[in-house]
Amino acid sequence: MKRAFTMIELIFTIIILSIVAYVATGLIAKTYMAYNRVNTLHKANIKVELALNNIANRLSYAIVGTVVKRKSGTNNIEPINSAPDDYDILEWVGKDIDGFESQDANTSKPGWSGFCNINSSTNTKIVTPGSDLNFLNTLITNLSVAKVTNLQNIAIFFPGNYNYRNIGYKDTSGGTSGVAITNNYTANPNNPYFTLSTPITRVTEHYKLAWSAYAVLPINCGTNGCNLELRYNFRPWNGEYYDSGVRTTPRSIMATNVTVFKTFATENRIHIKLCIKEKIGVNKTTSICKEKVVFRW
Repeated sequence: MKRAFTMIELIFTIIILSIVAYVATGLIAKTYMAYNRVNTLHKANIKVELALNNIANRLSYAIVGTVVKRKSGTNNIEPINSAPDDYDILEWVGKDIDGFESQDANTSKPGWSGFCNINSSTNTKIVTPGSDLNFLNTLITNLSVAKVTNLQNIAIFFPGNYNYRNIGYKDTSGGTSGVAITNNYTANPNNPYFTLSTPITRVTEHYKLAWSAYAVLPINCGTNGCNLELRYNFRPWNGEYYDSGVRTTPRSIMATNVTVFKTFATENRIHIKLCIKEKIGVNKTTSICKEKVVFRW
């Protein structure tokens, strides 16, 4: 005959099982919290990397001397190598890498070659041998969503002509005297050339072509940080700005919950520091910071 559990044995069993359950629950909770923290850090790391790579890739095609910083809420603008730390908006003009590196399948020529025939050119006519300007027109029209057509109002940068004050940036007093602004083009394969809307002072053998400027700025800042926004498809030399202008400036969010966005220059390098905050629980947050360096500017 089997003996039944006594009351004391049952109580001890319940106590032991309760202790085991308590310990197991604590271990499971700690494991989940550790997983949640690692997963949150991983997500924040991906966000930081994507945003930094996006900015760095675009900055690598910035035209020398066009990278500036602005201070939000003011008219202050300075070159990046001399701007104070509290200037939080980064802006630059990027050369058209798509038209420079792509080739027309029919002609095997790039959209623009970067070469200027100074013997045939004048201060209102830029002859560019080796260029396929019809191909370039199609490419830029598509990329700009038809905001640029017939290659009008794109900019040609000749070394020695321009600085940050005379390329049309908002809140500078130098106008656009340093930029060759196009009026139209002729796509003769033997003699392709741009015509300019106003005479340019100096023509050299090499040039850079641009159809857009870019700006990265923190917006909608609050207790959880800021949104980091990219604005593009605007032309300072044509009176268009990242915050206003003739056309609505396209924009896209690069990152959210940004707590730090710092940029500065040392010699020929631009440093970009970005910190993003992520929630772990109801009242807990974690953050990750990274820095990236761009060597060409």
